Amino acid sequence: MRRWMARIWLASVCAGLSGVATAGALVEGVWTTPEQAEMTIAACETGYCGTLSKIVITPEQVAAYGVSADQIVVETLTDRFNENPALQSRPMLGLQILSLRATDNPWHFEGEIYNPRDGKTYSGSVDVTGPDSVLLKGCALYVLCQEQIWTRAPLVEQAEVVAAQ
Repeated sequence: MRRWMARIWLASVCAGLSGVATAGALVEGVWTTPEQAEMTIAACETGYCGTLSKIVITPEQVAAYGVSADQIVVETLTDRFNENPALQSRPMLGLQILSLRATDNPWHFEGEIYNPRDGKTYSGSVDVTGPDSVLLKGCALYVLCQEQIWTRAPLVEQAEVVAAQ
């Protein structure tokens, strides 16, 4: 299946296709972060939205809750660091943290990235760097930036995420 997806991606590049649907199909899917959390990116009303579809317990969460990682129930985690107190009780699982818009470059998307670790929203972008990788970049004041490479989750995991929704 990966070989098939790589051929489609290569054919799109070679043919010079610039349609948003082609790029959108590449940015859509389930992506694994360096921490092994998963983000599902799909078409939405504003362009492409990314929602948190798998949560990995971080050392910060263990410290904040004061219990071991195996005692934290992922489904009960809330957006507790959100700057808006009215939003602090919303569940983390399924939380939209990416809002992306297509650009003139079909491999580059601009938008906003919500960081649930500090409750702030940053300007950001996602670049499709290959059939199974994207580069996420978030910036504060356009100069203080951080980047992460996300990899496409195996198709088995993607099917599990779709089935759970």
